[in-house]
Amino acid sequence: MKLQYVRAFIVLLAGLITLLINMKTGRSVTSSLFIVLIVLLVFYVIGTLIVEILQKELDETDDSETSDGEETQSTEESEETKEEAVAFSFDEEDVE
Repeated sequence: MKLQYVRAFIVLLAGLITLLINMKTGRSVTSSLFIVLIVLLVFYVIGTLIVEILQKELDETDDSETSDGEETQSTEESEETKEEAVAFSFDEEDVE
């Protein structure tokens, strides 16, 4: 959920730019609102695609970091169990 506001930012920025351009050119309110509606819909779709692509990339990097961490953690655990096994197998008190 790191990217939850990216889509809204893209859409609102596109709408603001469109409104400013429409005000500068002096278009009528009806045509200006129609243009803004179309721009908002188009940029909503573009923003959704961008967020999905970025989310996949973030998930892949998180998965690779997690798998590296799991390998390191499992290696440490196996070394600890080997040390414990060695400690128990060579106790002289248990042998006698």
